[in-house]
Amino acid sequence: MANQITGRIIEIGQTVQIPSKTGGNSFTKREFILDATTYDPYTGERSEYENIIPLEFSGDKCAELDRYKNDDVVTVSFALQGRSWTNQDGELKRMASIRCYKIEGRGGVSQSPQTAPIQQPQPTYHQPQDFPPPVDANGNAKDDLPF
Repeated sequence: MANQITGRIIEIGQTVQIPSKTGGNSFTKREFILDATTYDPYTGERSEYENIIPLEFSGDKCAELDRYKNDDVVTVSFALQGRSWTNQDGELKRMASIRCYKIEGRGGVSQSPQTAPIQQPQPTYHQPQDFPPPVDANGNAKDDLPF
């Protein structure tokens, strides 16, 4: 199951190359900051508790952020990734990162060329058929109005 969050982009960082410690291929990542602070559904007031989240794309996904700018509202799909290492003092350290793999714009953000909207066929109005007035058993016009 995918994790998703929607918010407003506050800042988009530059793509960063991180060299490998073992001499292999370098690692590429690009961070951005998302404001996912909630609003009260009844009053519309912004929560007093901010929810500012640093997220990152890595590898060839870094280019995904080129289509967006600050203040765009987006929905991001992500996975949590954690790792452990031993520092120079022999202490075991742990860290977590939020790795994004998909980003979609909301509210008029054009992230791809727009296609023309599909025209829906207009409903046609059919005139009801004229029915003869109701008649009683003797063939007289039936008038069931009390006045």
